[in-house]
Amino acid sequence: MFDLRAVRAAWLGGAFCLAYVALDVTSGPEARHQTIAPVWHPAAGLALFLVLRCGRRAALPLVLAALLAAAITPALPARPAFSLLIGLLPPAIYLAVGTAMRRHLPGSAFHASHQGLLLWAVFATMGSLAGALAYASMLHGPEVFATRGWLDVVARYAIAETAGMLVVVPICQFLLDEELRAAYLGRILRWETAAYIALMAAVLAVALQRPAPESLAYYLLILPLAWSAARQGMAGAVTAALVLEIGVTVASLRPIAYAAQMPNVQMLVLTLTLSGFLIGIAVDVARRASHELRHSLRLAAAGEMAGAVAHELNQPLTALSMYGSACERLMARGDSEELLQKTIRAMVAESQRASEVLKRLREFFRTGTTSLAPVALPALVGDMLASFADQAAREGVRLEAGPLPDACVLGDRVQLEIVLRNLLSNAIHAVASMPAGVERRIALDAGVEGDSVWIRIADNGPGIADKIRARLFEPFISLKSSGLGLGLAISRAIIETHGGALSVEPGRHAILRITLPAHSEDGERTS
Repeated sequence: MFDLRAVRAAWLGGAFCLAYVALDVTSGPEARHQTIAPVWHPAAGLALFLVLRCGRRAALPLVLAALLAAAITPALPARPAFSLLIGLLPPAIYLAVGTAMRRHLPGSAFHASHQGLLLWAVFATMGSLAGALAYASMLHGPEVFATRGWLDVVARYAIAETAGMLVVVPICQFLLDEELRAAYLGRILRWETAAYIALMAAVLAVALQRPAPESLAYYLLILPLAWSAARQGMAGAVTAALVLEIGVTVASLRPIAYAAQMPNVQMLVLTLTLSGFLIGIAVDVARRASHELRHSLRLAAAGEMAGAVAHELNQPLTALSMYGSACERLMARGDSEELLQKTIRAMVAESQRASEVLKRLREFFRTGTTSLAPVALPALVGDMLASFADQAAREGVRLEAGPLPDACVLGDRVQLEIVLRNLLSNAIHAVASMPAGVERRIALDAGVEGDSVWIRIADNGPGIADKIRARLFEPFISLKSSGLGLGLAISRAIIETHGGALSVEPGRHAILRITLPAHSEDGERTS
């Protein structure tokens, strides 16, 4: 019976050998059909990826592929045996670099942060330099270092190897890793990818008309690289770098190409590639931080929501308890079945009400969506004032409520309660810090202005400092020494989701104003 894992491993090993040989023959250091030394060596990146993926198991297919490539394009055709020995040099370098990266940069850590990129570039550069020095000494003998051109030989080899490692490894990881592939393709398969590739081709067509030091058009290549990295992160930067390397390689085959300036082109392309990677990583890090911040805000909102949910559930749970007791008494007295059924229907209605509250909470946790329904302003404000009455009395704070208009807003009552609960809690905390003997007062009023309903909460506390007022609704800006600074940011986000605004009015004391679109009796917003 066949071992499917062994068959799969053999098939992948064979595919790697064919790909490595094809890349090495067409762009390796022995690609003698080219008049100019190759700009990069993608086979080096493919080999390094195999080592990162398989570890020591990559040694056998890597050695076989290198020997096959050396046999097809020997470094010294007159000495085929020695050419095979030279061909074993790259696998040793790739295994050493890959082992070091597996130890210090596991998984995709090498392109997840600037520190990882720097360490990855150091490993690749050191390995490439070591391989270049060994290759030059084996191919030309130690006396090559006594000539004036040895540095050029080493530089061409090392830069080509480094470029191949830096570009091909992340491309292979994005395409062959199931977890990364979907995200990568989702970012790359867009019209702008074709746009920056076309821009890159146009710049290359102009730049290659003159040698690298004389053609300033080469430096315009940073534009499509920066575009791809800024829009698509590391995925775009790697894709643009791959296209750039292929484009320069193809362009170098043209008769107009300048062989003497190829090291300058190699170094420029490598520098542009690293610049694009730095931008791409910065974009990815910023996106991850933004995602984590949104997640933190949602969790903080959940905490704020818990108080409102507890208040909202208290009424149906209390009613369920009362209806249950009533059913027991009705059954004990043997009262009419109709009255018992009516009480049971009331219990079902209250349980559905509680279930709806929990459903809204679950949807908010999962997606942040808002369930809109008409909310009567007097009931909303009245319930909030009643829930804070005991706390205000303990703190010696007088709650004052102005006349409330008979108006409705279209919103999620639980989320609107979160906002009012947060604003009233902040106001009580502010006035409670006032010295003894000073009147502590919080005034809440509301009104209608055109198509909007406004609610205003004012206190006679110490007020808001000017340096904080402009940033009051930003995350992590708190008026409390022990606060996280998320309550007001969440409150503003909730109000803006409802199509309204939360602002602070000028004045000596804190005055916060909520504005919401009014809801008409025919079931539509009046705005």
